[in-house]
Amino acid sequence: MMLRGRVMRLASRHLGSHGFSTEIFVSRLSFYTTEEEFKKVFSPFGAIEEVRLVRDNQTGRLKGFGFVRYSSQEEAQKAIKAMDGRILRGRLIFAEMAKEHGTG
Repeated sequence: MMLRGRVMRLASRHLGSHGFSTEIFVSRLSFYTTEEEFKKVFSPFGAIEEVRLVRDNQTGRLKGFGFVRYSSQEEAQKAIKAMDGRILRGRLIFAEMAKEHGTG
């Protein structure tokens, strides 16, 4: 019973209270974008729990995409609506709900 409660808390943190993702995927980012800048640009839309810029394991260079996790699905949707198709650091970026990763 205790394990089920822990799993439910982890799921609700990732999926939000409505069973939908609270994480957005942002693509076509400049390779010079910093995590601080990324967070600052997306913070007006709600409480950010985490930002991640994805880097190449060998070179450490940014791959040009990242993730922003909000505390609610509504905040995530507001960010997508405001930022999808915007220019950031001279590049047209795209924002969409992050897809869940399969386990198999």
